[in-house]
Amino acid sequence: MKRKSLTAAAFLLSLIVVALAATLIFTACNNGEKTSWTIAADGGEIKAYFSDNGRYGYVLNLEGEGAIPDYSSEKDAPWYYRSGRITDIKISEGITAVGANAFKDCKAKSVVIPKTAKSVGENSFHTDTLVCAYENIAAPQSVKVYLYSETPATSDYWHFKGDAASLWTTTKVLFIGNSFTYYSDVPKLFEQIATSAGDGVIVDSVTQGAWNLTKFADPNDEHGKRVDEKLKASNDYDAVILQEQSTRPLTNYNEFLAAAKSLQSKIKSTQKNCRVYLYSTWGYKEEAEQRKITIPEMEAQIRTAYENAASTMGVSVSYVGKAFSAVYTDNKEINLYFEDDKHQSYAGAFLSACVHVATILDTDPRFAAFTGELDEATAKVLKEAAFKAAH
Repeated sequence: MKRKSLTAAAFLLSLIVVALAATLIFTACNNGEKTSWTIAADGGEIKAYFSDNGRYGYVLNLEGEGAIPDYSSEKDAPWYYRSGRITDIKISEGITAVGANAFKDCKAKSVVIPKTAKSVGENSFHTDTLVCAYENIAAPQSVKVYLYSETPATSDYWHFKGDAASLWTTTKVLFIGNSFTYYSDVPKLFEQIATSAGDGVIVDSVTQGAWNLTKFADPNDEHGKRVDEKLKASNDYDAVILQEQSTRPLTNYNEFLAAAKSLQSKIKSTQKNCRVYLYSTWGYKEEAEQRKITIPEMEAQIRTAYENAASTMGVSVSYVGKAFSAVYTDNKEINLYFEDDKHQSYAGAFLSACVHVATILDTDPRFAAFTGELDEATAKVLKEAAFKAAH
C-alpha cells in the first residue's frame, strides 16, 4: 500500500512539473509579443490593441485622436507579426487619417472608416478588404473606397448587413416546387425577411400542388413549360431552388435525381452564373406512421437523400427539414403544420423562408426585424433554428 501511494504521489508530481513547464513556456512566448501599443499621432495619441474574435483570431482596435502614421512598408506596422490572424479592424471616431501601409497585410473582410477621418494613405489596406466610408475622403488609386447608402443602391455603395459592412447587391432567385413551397407563400416570406435583414432581392416562382421535378423538367408539361419560359426569358438568376414532391426522394430516388439533374442542365445552359439549391423538406405524421418511424427519423431519411443528390450534382442543400425537426423536438408549443399535419403552417413557412435566407444569401435571419403574423418570441425561436440548420 505504501509503495502504491508513493507511485501515485510521484505520478502527480510529474504532472505538476509538466503543467508548470508548459505554463512557463506559454508565458515566455506571450511576453515576447506585444498585444497593445500607444502610438504618437499627429494631433493626439492612439491606443491600438488586440481583442479575441472568438474564432482563434484577433480584432485590431484603434482608439484615440489624431492620424494613424505612415509606415515605410507593411512590416513596419507594430501589429504586422500577427497580421495573418487579424480578421477585423475597428477604428474609432476621433481618428483623422489612416497612414500608408498601416493595414496592408491584414486580411480583414471589411473596415469602416470613421466620420472624423478625412484621408487614407497609399496601400493602407489589403486589396481584399472592403473599405467603407460615410462620405467622400481622399484616397489613392491603390485603395477603393465605397460610400454608405441607407437605402438599396448599386454595388458601389455599402450598408450594414446585420452588424457587418456589406456592399449593396440584388440577388435574383427562382423557386420551383409544389405546395411545400406555395403554402403561406414561402417565396414572399423569403423576400420580406431578406429585405428586413438588409438584402436586395428579386424573387420569382413556379409552383403547383402535387407536382414533382420530373414534370417541372418536362417542356411539354404546362408548368414545365413555365419553367422553360422563365429560364429563357433572362440569364441573370443568381439562385434556383428545387423542391421535390415530399416523399419522392425516398420512394423513387433515381427519378428524383434524374429530374433534378435535367433542371440543373437547363439552368446551366440559360443562366450566366447561377447556383442551384435542393430544398430538403420535412417529415410528417401520416407518412411517418406508415413507415413506423418518428417524424424526425423520416426527415433524417429525406435529408440523406437530398444530401446524396446534392453531392452527385455538385450543388448545395437548403436544410429546411432539419430546422423543422429541431423545432418539432425542442419547441413543441410552436405548430409548424397546417390542419392536415402535413403542409406548413404560417410558422412553418416562416421557418422555411428563414433557412433559405441563411443558406442562399448567407444572411443571418436573426438580424431581420420582420416577424409577419408571428409574435416576437416565436419568430426569434424560428430564426435561431434556421440559422443553426444552415450552419
